[in-house]
Amino acid sequence: MIIPLAICIGAPGIAACLLTYCGLARKQELRMLALMRQSTMYTRLYAKMDALKHHDIDELRIEPDGVTVTSASLAITLLNFDFKRNGNFKRNDAAVRLVAQLLEHDFPLFADRGAYQLRRYRVYRVNGKVEMGVCYAMRRTFRYAARPTRGAVELRVP
Repeated sequence: MIIPLAICIGAPGIAACLLTYCGLARKQELRMLALMRQSTMYTRLYAKMDALKHHDIDELRIEPDGVTVTSASLAITLLNFDFKRNGNFKRNDAAVRLVAQLLEHDFPLFADRGAYQLRRYRVYRVNGKVEMGVCYAMRRTFRYAARPTRGAVELRVP
């Protein structure tokens, strides 16, 4: 009789603590997203990604060392954005997560799960450190249904 009474009294207190913790974590996440959006690194990345919006992007890889974008029409790299050369000297998984969230929000095509598949993977470094990466990969059904009028990458040989 005492144990169910303790559960009835303690459960709402624990639930209130969890709700408070989740609310504070969400506020911190939004604050970190706002700081990342205002950084010069992200503004440079956004400008380069915005220039690629007319191309068919096969993969968007976000790793702790940078962002790599490959083309769907030709197997070439469209963008190789290095975080270290653009103002971020620390390699961390939080930056990867924040950049992935911001790119998904700013470019809604990556948020479409019928077009792109989101996948997390591990990056093994030479020193034995394991880091996390995020990849937006174009689905085959979307690739085959992509309009041919979209800007394909052209190679010009002089």
